[in-house]
Amino acid sequence: MKSLAAALVLLLCGAGLGYGADFGPAWTPGMKTAGTELQNAMARLKVTPDTEGFLAMTNAGYGEAEGASTEAYLDVIGETTGRTPGTRTLLAVDTPCSEPLWFALCNRDTGQLEYLKLTGTTYATQTLDIRPESIFRPEVWGETAKGPLGPRLFTVASITLAWSAGADWRMLKGAELHDHFCPGLNAGFIAKGYLDKNLPLGPGDRYVFIGAPSMCAMDALQSVYGATVGKSGAFSMYVPEAAKRNAVDGVAPSIIALRVNAKKDACDGLVLGFDWSASEKATGVTAADRSPKGGKSNPLFFISRVKMSWKLAQMPLEEKLAYIKVLRELHGPASLAAAIQNGGADPYAAIQ
Repeated sequence: MKSLAAALVLLLCGAGLGYGADFGPAWTPGMKTAGTELQNAMARLKVTPDTEGFLAMTNAGYGEAEGASTEAYLDVIGETTGRTPGTRTLLAVDTPCSEPLWFALCNRDTGQLEYLKLTGTTYATQTLDIRPESIFRPEVWGETAKGPLGPRLFTVASITLAWSAGADWRMLKGAELHDHFCPGLNAGFIAKGYLDKNLPLGPGDRYVFIGAPSMCAMDALQSVYGATVGKSGAFSMYVPEAAKRNAVDGVAPSIIALRVNAKKDACDGLVLGFDWSASEKATGVTAADRSPKGGKSNPLFFISRVKMSWKLAQMPLEEKLAYIKVLRELHGPASLAAAIQNGGADPYAAIQ
């Protein structure tokens, strides 16, 4: 009987492998056009499916093509470029479903990036130099943003440079969800490193995070811990004044991290702040750089964020953990989590 069972398994596995070439959707004219455009972009980049240091990025699966969803285009970009998530070379960025389909291919060795955006039934293309010494120049950023990339320049530049700097895969997955890689997202992953060491989960434990005020770090925490809003694992409140009142040594709180165990009726937590001053000294990007005259209309607004994220991505976690400041420790019954969530205009009032 064991021999018969083993033979059956082999037969079924062999049958599955045999269907491989036909598995998945048939290529439509639109998919064939996308494949041809991607091949042309690869030719301009001078890369092949075997080239190392070659990244593909897309909003396929989220964006729209000819009024339909685009999950099938993930097969197109994967089969055409040879890029895969398993090799950390294919990233799918979460964008609004109404946004047109786009692709971005980058040759890390040359810094050349090709961007393709679906406009009707054809693709608008743009070639740019993504190397820091080029794209960090305000005049280059401003001119590049006038092309098909538009505001997606922030997405493509920040994620590509973080990837080229060797960012951890979990960080890249968080950037997919957040749709760009910024200092705030970095702060969330640094907080994750701190919590794993100082407030680790045990049997029956779960995290509940309150962003107060809400910041990009919350998307990192939702991504790595699965602590989503829909599962009551994350909450956000816009309370900048309350945060200022609870600052310690110039560091304002931004995350209330709670470890809750309903069976043990226990809630332990930390009020965490991020020392932006220290991170600015390490990266050379100041608060003034991140708040330039003209705000988002000034290329320096985005350049400073990409530059800071790129530099943080290159730093060892142990070094970055120093930027996390514990402003308060919390201990109480499991109901403490609900009390803080229901704190209204000032969640910090419930933990005085």
